[in-house]
Amino acid sequence: MVCKLTPTRSNMGKDKEFVHLHVHTDYSLLDGCCRIDRLMERTAEMGMKAVAITDHGNLFGVVDFISKAEKNGVKPLIGCEAYICNGHSRTDRINKYNHMGLLAKDFVGYQNLSKIVSDSHTEGFYYKPRTDMEFLAQNSAGLIGFTGCLQGVVPQLLLHDEIEEAKNMVGQFIEIFGRENYFVEIHDHGIAEQQKIIPDLRKIAKDFDLKIVAANDVHYVNAEDWNPHDALLCIQTGSKVADEKRMRYDSRQFYLKTREEMELVFKEVPEAITNTSAVAEMCDVKLPFGENNYPVYEIPPELTTDYDDNEAYLLKLCQDGMQDHYNVNYVPKADRSEDSVEDEELAVSLSRQIDFEIEVIQNTGFLDYFLIVWDFIRWAKEENIPVGPGRGSGAGCLVAYLLKITDIDPIRFKLIFERFLNPERVSPPDFDIDFCMRRREEVIDYVREKYGHDCVANIITFGTFGAKMVVRDLARVLDIPYAEADKLAKMVPDELNISLEDAFSKSEELKQELRHNPLAEKIYGLGTVIEGMVRNTGTHAAGVIIADRPLNELVPLTTQEGALTTQYPKDPVEKLGLLKMDFLGLKTLTVIADAENNVRQAGNAEFDIEKVTFEDEITFQLLNEARTVGVFQLESSGMQSLCRQFNISTIDEIIALIALYRPGPMDLIPDYIRGKNDPSTIKTAHPLLDDICAETYGIMVYQEQVMEAAKVIAGYTLGGADMLRRAMGKKKPEEMEKQREIFIKGAEKTNKIPKKKADEIFKILEKFAGYGFNKSHSAAYAILSYRTAYLKANYPVEFMAAILSNELGNSDKVAHFVEETEMMGIEVLGPDVNESRENFTPVRKEEGGASIRFGMAAVKGVGEVAAQILIGEREADGPFKSLSDLLNRVESEKVNKRVLEHLIKTGAFDATGQDRAELLADLEPLMKQAIVRRQERDAGQTSFLDDLFSQTEANGEDSENSSYGRPNRKLKMSKAEKLQLEKELLGFYISGHPLDAFGSLPASMNELQTEDLPNLPHRTAFRLCGVVTGLNKRFTRNDNKPWAMFTLSTRRQGFNMHMFSKAYETSGETLLEDQIVTVQGYIANRDGDVRLNVQEVLPLDRQLPQLVKSITWYLQDSTERVDFLKHVRKALDDRPGDTVVSFALINSDGTALRVETATSLRLHLTQDVLHQLNQHPAVAGTGFDLAKMPVYDKNIF
Repeated sequence: MVCKLTPTRSNMGKDKEFVHLHVHTDYSLLDGCCRIDRLMERTAEMGMKAVAITDHGNLFGVVDFISKAEKNGVKPLIGCEAYICNGHSRTDRINKYNHMGLLAKDFVGYQNLSKIVSDSHTEGFYYKPRTDMEFLAQNSAGLIGFTGCLQGVVPQLLLHDEIEEAKNMVGQFIEIFGRENYFVEIHDHGIAEQQKIIPDLRKIAKDFDLKIVAANDVHYVNAEDWNPHDALLCIQTGSKVADEKRMRYDSRQFYLKTREEMELVFKEVPEAITNTSAVAEMCDVKLPFGENNYPVYEIPPELTTDYDDNEAYLLKLCQDGMQDHYNVNYVPKADRSEDSVEDEELAVSLSRQIDFEIEVIQNTGFLDYFLIVWDFIRWAKEENIPVGPGRGSGAGCLVAYLLKITDIDPIRFKLIFERFLNPERVSPPDFDIDFCMRRREEVIDYVREKYGHDCVANIITFGTFGAKMVVRDLARVLDIPYAEADKLAKMVPDELNISLEDAFSKSEELKQELRHNPLAEKIYGLGTVIEGMVRNTGTHAAGVIIADRPLNELVPLTTQEGALTTQYPKDPVEKLGLLKMDFLGLKTLTVIADAENNVRQAGNAEFDIEKVTFEDEITFQLLNEARTVGVFQLESSGMQSLCRQFNISTIDEIIALIALYRPGPMDLIPDYIRGKNDPSTIKTAHPLLDDICAETYGIMVYQEQVMEAAKVIAGYTLGGADMLRRAMGKKKPEEMEKQREIFIKGAEKTNKIPKKKADEIFKILEKFAGYGFNKSHSAAYAILSYRTAYLKANYPVEFMAAILSNELGNSDKVAHFVEETEMMGIEVLGPDVNESRENFTPVRKEEGGASIRFGMAAVKGVGEVAAQILIGEREADGPFKSLSDLLNRVESEKVNKRVLEHLIKTGAFDATGQDRAELLADLEPLMKQAIVRRQERDAGQTSFLDDLFSQTEANGEDSENSSYGRPNRKLKMSKAEKLQLEKELLGFYISGHPLDAFGSLPASMNELQTEDLPNLPHRTAFRLCGVVTGLNKRFTRNDNKPWAMFTLSTRRQGFNMHMFSKAYETSGETLLEDQIVTVQGYIANRDGDVRLNVQEVLPLDRQLPQLVKSITWYLQDSTERVDFLKHVRKALDDRPGDTVVSFALINSDGTALRVETATSLRLHLTQDVLHQLNQHPAVAGTGFDLAKMPVYDKNIF
């Protein structure tokens, strides 16, 4: 029997003589239920001096473990429960292994443990990461080994009464580790098998003179955590708690026991308790935090005689960059004069800044870092891989600009080097570099080849259980129906990183549910233990580690999707002095590159977006008109509103716009605009701030302005000013008081500013520093914003074709950008097997103008491979004459039936003259005939079918004109079916629009234009007609009431709609995707921030009789009039209603005579009646008199 005791004051001292050496944290993914913070708190509470981490087959949690152990005054012991192959190699694909506990004694032991674990993942992984006896022996220095748990090699042999073989294995392990480093480990969780082998283990220890240690195989912190751990196992295995035949730990003893509890279990072996403390004393691992393990850049061999060292080489690269960027030469220190002309003054100024920056870079140990970054960016540009302008504080570095690491001139944009690399507070520099999304991997591969595959790795990430996720996971394993689980999860407020405890305190609905629902209460109880634990691993989106030696000597490694990956996340690997580079993939760069290529193919062969000026008036006009769909960072409705207000005239104002559009700084936007429009309103706290705030019209927008102000007002160095900025951002009271005193003294000493005024200025700087934006970052974004706006303004067809091509596979985005393209007056043509390329392609018309042809790969279900095959065949042997011709030339295995069906359905064969319905009916027999022809040709035979096919093609006929096995009649696909299939497979309509069925009625209703919205008064009523797209139904956070957002698409525009809960109650349930509706509501316009709030939504076809009070048909001067009037009379007789009918008879001179029908003859107007009558050849147009809009309660807005 095992008892659970709580430590008392009398035994707290003794607890220091027992150490848990076998512990599984939550990094033993979905098996260990010990969250490290809770583990350390409990260990410290019990008075234990040390504790080990021995997760299953990995070292994922080591640095987190060390950090939290030291925080709690506990000595961390670094180890792993490894999987070991016995009797076969780790590379053999045999799913058989044992467990073995390993601890590192020192740093050499840590390195070997890292090598063993890394190799287990990269070379020995088969179901589990495995090592073998040979590799263990080669890397055993500095390691302590244990016989392990019941699944260990020796315990398993003893369990099966193979005593001699067990002794033989013990002898091998003693030879590997040394007698003093190999321990017999005993467990007793009340499991019969464990109790059976304890006597044999004790005898082996005696026979081999080995020490015994007691362990408890800890999987959860407290005894009562058995249930959360059991649920965690179910999450891991995908089983239900109620399943009887599943993985489970029947014993409830796998928790962090006190020394007293362990003594009771192992009272016959008291030395097994104290020996654990001796093991802990043997271990002293110090990881090399803070060291610099960056690789050394090697100068190309052919240049080594020209440069003494890397510093000289860097200086030469900067000198070349000076000439390229500024057209001036570097001036050596000895030649610098104070009496310089303007060009010489620039050269001297630049030369001094270069010297200063290189000195700081060299002294801080980052010189090789700059050369490494320069090298792979140089290579990327030489390979024509698009590279971003550089974002983050690195843009403030002149050296980086001269090396072309960044494209942002720090002199022109007044950026500060010390914001990037502060000589007074050294922290690793960090260049965030964007590459074309499509070719990013090529750059990473270059780095791997250059520095060694074993020295370069991706970075692991860990996903953890969030509050909502843990509720859903636990509901699943408890077999709670999805609807109930979903309801419970939605009671957790939508707040980032919210805990269940916080959710309970904030959500009254959740409180009530827990009080009345025992299952919900159970989920909450289990969830509070599990939440925050590691759930899964992933890969950092951009980070890559580069080291000066094989990485497994410093960090353990694994593989993710075949790529070498660190087992430590981002922060630990940087603490260990490894170079982390962010290779970011940015789709915007790919769009720009594709647009440039389109421009060059259109005839402007020398076009280069990086050479365009920042003063293009057409670009500024586009921005000020808020035509920014597709423009980087400026697409949102809020940004569009701001563009209209800003009246942008310089690139600097785009920089400010991006910096201001964030919570906090947004409050300053009115002051910025007022200062720009009326300079007399600009006021600063001191005249010395006037120049600093001039570019932002009297307000501080950037962190760099705060730094410059500290320098000018209080005499700070820029390095000291950066430290002030950091202190203000962190808002630590002690540090702030210290800085306040320095600032006030400096202001008095430098500018004789009184204490009271200096304190006032300090408070202003403090306010701005709290939310000031990094100007370097904003400038980088602004350049990309400008470049995309420039392309859209000056090369709209080429730019929109590039955007559409980069959204292949995302039908919603494609539809969105097609709508924008058509609003720009550019026609988007459907797919065509003889014109379409893989991507969207600009098509130039002989009569001038251009359109964009839909890319075949963008058709749902077609894909890049099939598109490439069709294009390749077309370019090799000419256009396809017919569907049959295509099938005869392209193998069906490569372009299958589904691909061809989708191409037919979207009109890709319309140019052949056959209807889509006929082509679909003929497809299967044509495919069978093509297969027979191909088989006979391969056999060297000519068939009747071949002769017939050749003859009909020669006569210019389609062999398809016969009806292959179907009745010999023409088939025709309806307009509605065409539109439905186009929307389904293309994401939008090509051959028409659903609103066409209503004639000119939608246009009569849709007088609202998106560009007019900012100028309309608040609470202006509106009524619009269109198609519901992008429907997103949600629930309010506080009271869980439904509401919705959707886009109302007219023929030419899209309006974003908000239907709040009160309106949703009346008409929200009938709201459906792709439905044609009328929407009525009010415009909410608050300082240019415009929102369309819906009051009522009604299906248009049902509303027609009430909506249209009268209808007028304009009839052409032709004999068809009489026939039309007969049709109208029949409709009036068949469908009497309330709509007044009249006619306008157009005369030959263009005038019209209006004629009304008798008041007794009124029409019940329906969609079918309207469509049929509008199709009559006598009809030239239709006019409508619509019902007045109802008056709604405006207060809900």
